[in-house]
Amino acid sequence: MNHPHRRLGWIASKGGDRFEIDLREHGKVTSLDGVTFRGSDGRVLAAGILRAIESAVSRGEPVAEVVDRYRPRSKRAEVVRAFGRFCDHIDQLVAAGDRSQRTASEYRRIERSEIGWWHSRNIDDIKYAALEDWDRDLAKRGLAPKSRKNYLGALRAACVWLVRRGEMKAVPPFPIVAVPDVLPVIIPRATADEIIKLIEEPMRGPFILASRMGLRPGEVRALDVADVDRTRDPWRLRVTKAVQGSNSDSPIGPTKNRSERILPIHPDVRAWLERHVDWAGRLTRAPLFVLPRSGKRWSHGAFYKRWAKARAGITDASLYQGTKHSFASDALEAGIGMEHIRKMLGHSDPRSTERYARLSDDSLNVFADSDRKRR
Repeated sequence: MNHPHRRLGWIASKGGDRFEIDLREHGKVTSLDGVTFRGSDGRVLAAGILRAIESAVSRGEPVAEVVDRYRPRSKRAEVVRAFGRFCDHIDQLVAAGDRSQRTASEYRRIERSEIGWWHSRNIDDIKYAALEDWDRDLAKRGLAPKSRKNYLGALRAACVWLVRRGEMKAVPPFPIVAVPDVLPVIIPRATADEIIKLIEEPMRGPFILASRMGLRPGEVRALDVADVDRTRDPWRLRVTKAVQGSNSDSPIGPTKNRSERILPIHPDVRAWLERHVDWAGRLTRAPLFVLPRSGKRWSHGAFYKRWAKARAGITDASLYQGTKHSFASDALEAGIGMEHIRKMLGHSDPRSTERYARLSDDSLNVFADSDRKRR
């Protein structure tokens, strides 16, 4: 026999003299602190709990959070389980092309290696004190400040998602981890050119573009022939997307800051494109840069390995450092304004541009030259 009780649910009979609170899609409450609702007193107690739940919800508290208070401890929203659901959510975004596979993989790695520290805790236990204890434990095990900051940031991202879903009331304050500011590696333009010349001509295009125009590797890999506008002088390049994974066939999604950039194409890039691109590919959305043997887009591994092979014995700078970072420094030395450099690089935060657009050591010679002229 069921007894309707307001809008959230009702008191339902479980057979005999036992009762439960049926909250429809929100689940069921079958006991209070391990004591089942039995007999007339149990039914009255269940009705009182239902009214308390309804009252809390009417005050604006999330239904899931209120109901969770009355569930057995083992069935509450555990941190480990909640973070796993958050990772599932990120995987769905990756499948839709809205997040990168690298981000999803990093969250899964954190889930496997570090979230287990919260194994006996529930999401309502995520408080500053517990977070500080977790951070201290990470530090004791020798994790670097940047790693600790990333782990805390991942859990905070999961908390933000849970709040949006109504499963947490608010995101608690998180400890601030001081990370030493490590300046990016910068190599001179001449060094980048020396490396690029060691790459076979048919494979050289994406490296020239990354070096001359400051695009991220994922943005370079995602370019199509149709993204080149040859109707204007200089030619223009439309940058709106990036490969969201490591493989040649990984999904393509938005750029890091989800904005569109229309950039003038550097003469060196145009010269390579004129020699190697079949412009009929505009009609079939063909990739702008492909691997000569397979005819497929560049994979993350192939892009980085080809640079690493060419740079051997010249510099330790990675592809990202030797192209995007050095482009910013070179542009600054050429007198290009910081705002223009920011637009070229696609930075939403000017501080990122200031960090990358760092003067190389050779540029300091201008001070010595000016001093000699005064003498």
